[in-house]
Amino acid sequence: MKVTRASEVGQAAERRLPIPTWGASAAVMLAVASLYIEPPLPVVAALLLLAIGIAALDPPGVLAAIAASLALIEMPLPFGSLRFNPAEVLLATACGGIALRAGKTLLRGGFSVAQEALGRARTLAFSGFGPVAIALVVVGTLSLFTVADPSHRAESLREYRWVILEPVLFAFLLRWYLTDRADRWLVAWLFAGAAALAAVSAAVDGLSGSGLAVEGVVRISGTFPHPNALGLYLERVVPFAAALGIAFRSRVDARWLALAAVCAGGLLLTFSRGAYLGAGAGLLVVAWLAGRRRLAGALAIGAVVLGGVLVLVAGDRILSLFSGGSGSLRLAIWQSSLAMIRDHPITGVGLDQFLYQYAPRYVLPEAWPERFTSHPHNIVLDLWLRLGIMGLGVAAAYVVVLVRRVHRIVGQQTRLGLGALGALVAGATHGLVDNGYFLPGLALAFWLVTAIIDLEVGRTGGDSG
Repeated sequence: MKVTRASEVGQAAERRLPIPTWGASAAVMLAVASLYIEPPLPVVAALLLLAIGIAALDPPGVLAAIAASLALIEMPLPFGSLRFNPAEVLLATACGGIALRAGKTLLRGGFSVAQEALGRARTLAFSGFGPVAIALVVVGTLSLFTVADPSHRAESLREYRWVILEPVLFAFLLRWYLTDRADRWLVAWLFAGAAALAAVSAAVDGLSGSGLAVEGVVRISGTFPHPNALGLYLERVVPFAAALGIAFRSRVDARWLALAAVCAGGLLLTFSRGAYLGAGAGLLVVAWLAGRRRLAGALAIGAVVLGGVLVLVAGDRILSLFSGGSGSLRLAIWQSSLAMIRDHPITGVGLDQFLYQYAPRYVLPEAWPERFTSHPHNIVLDLWLRLGIMGLGVAAAYVVVLVRRVHRIVGQQTRLGLGALGALVAGATHGLVDNGYFLPGLALAFWLVTAIIDLEVGRTGGDSG
């Protein structure tokens, strides 16, 4: 296949390495994972240079590795006194390698190549979800100048990096480089496969007695700091993998259904009621849009049966929702959040500023046990408080673009697109009662599946995987 010089700067139509892209992904993941053992500084430098070199030769391989790294997002890599999560390290190495690759191509091709690359960048920026991503960066940047407590601006800057700059950059690079559908399928395999491994690892840890014992059950968390965090991760992968197993085909793909089942098993053991709700909503949407209406009905009935079983085996956990449990606390937190919005209706309080406003002056007496919560446990309230009224406008624009994309997902019968949509529905549903976006792993997963939708609705060719 002949490619243009601009394609050499960005597209993935040419083969990058004499090994498959999954080989590049495996090599860079191994190099970065080796940093967990805290090797000597020269070894650290060598490993990072190796990762940058791989990124220069095969950018999609490193970008795919970021999808797998979400399983370890809460386990930062040590660099002396500094800590960076593995996705950040991989994204930085990807940018370093891409810069080397682009520099070489630009030196060889000159001004005309730069013009072609800039033209393609403008196309990506102003098509699909590109304008929404730009708007998010603009609104997030403006929010840094209106934080409610400037003494905590450093925390806002950190969150700005984690949930706005890095995820949007990740999405842009995915849209630029994953033009080859084989690379998008690799991303899907690593995203779901890593989640399945995380679920198994967490279950094994739970069996060894490391789970959180509460309300008569033992809740697993694995590589995440809390069972709810693991639930927020797995709930997105369950409908994603299930869609790739059942969507738009006369037969099922057992490989993907097996991954979905493993993740669902881990999800059940988190005993996260919000995650149950999110995964269930995502599965129902996937089954319905895939044309499997009987399966959607069976899922609805199965949810009722599962709920009954959970009440029997974990009644204290399931039935405590509004009898002084987390449901009652959420109502109190929402009341406090609305009071906070009344005081800051236009600008909100700023990124990662909720805690510093909530605990001193807004917490209600009945919510005192949760006075150290860092978010309002509702995605709408969260957007408003972190990004102001303009944040709600960005979210509304995203929904408009997404609705338009849904018709094309169904019309083109893209399994990857439908899986990505299922993940979005799961996250948004759970986000009504918990954190829906403003964590590094959630933000990266959000823009990962968003990029997949953008890439898939403009695709040509078959839907093999």
